[in-house]
Amino acid sequence: MPTAATTAPVRLVQISDCHLPARPGTPYRGGNADDGLLSLVSKVAGRTPDALLLTGDLSEDSSAEAYRRLRAALDPLELPLLALPGNHDRPSDVEAYFANGPWNGPLAQALGGWRIVMLDSTLEGRVEGRLTDDTMVNLEAELARNENSWVLLALHHQPVPVGSRWIDRYRLLDPEPLLDLIEDHPRVRCVVWGHVHQAFESRHGQARLLACPSTAANSLPGQERFTPDPAGPACRWLELHSDGSVRTGLLRA
Repeated sequence: MPTAATTAPVRLVQISDCHLPARPGTPYRGGNADDGLLSLVSKVAGRTPDALLLTGDLSEDSSAEAYRRLRAALDPLELPLLALPGNHDRPSDVEAYFANGPWNGPLAQALGGWRIVMLDSTLEGRVEGRLTDDTMVNLEAELARNENSWVLLALHHQPVPVGSRWIDRYRLLDPEPLLDLIEDHPRVRCVVWGHVHQAFESRHGQARLLACPSTAANSLPGQERFTPDPAGPACRWLELHSDGSVRTGLLRA
């Protein structure tokens, strides 16, 4: 296992659910998705991350115009971009603008003593998600090949309920194989996702389970229906330490 004195922490920022439309200024849940994203960019830069995790619903309509504007907003940060599709994205469209993603199965990125593993949970034409059998087989193999690394798993859909009925209806289907794997592999120390438009934290096995809020619009937690959160757009920072511990918090404009 990694030892506590080997490396500085890996610093990440997770950006999710940007919902950028093809046409700038098109309202999204009563706000402007482009403005929400841009309001956070300087905050992201201030964290001096090693990479950005983009966990899906990057566009509202899987449009080239939206992905170009997202790149234009993030490229000045000069950071590696690790991207996932969400249910509003077509994976092939995201791949055209973000090369680093799970386009041929899980993407595993080594950072310090950690492996960042990106999992595509999208189902074509569906709001809810699922991890395919092939994805799970490849994930198991990835963990077996890298027994000396801590692991962060990233996907779009929530593998556990977050307590908000409006979005828990559209969770990760059949999550038990993933949850069993997390429990069986104690080096999996963190699982992050988007989709739910709110912050959330739980634990499973040795892993912290963390939902990222949206850069566009968020809901108050525990609601039957989407209920706007007046705190506004947000994203999540993470510090992954060489002893397997994780520190995290939110960035808000």
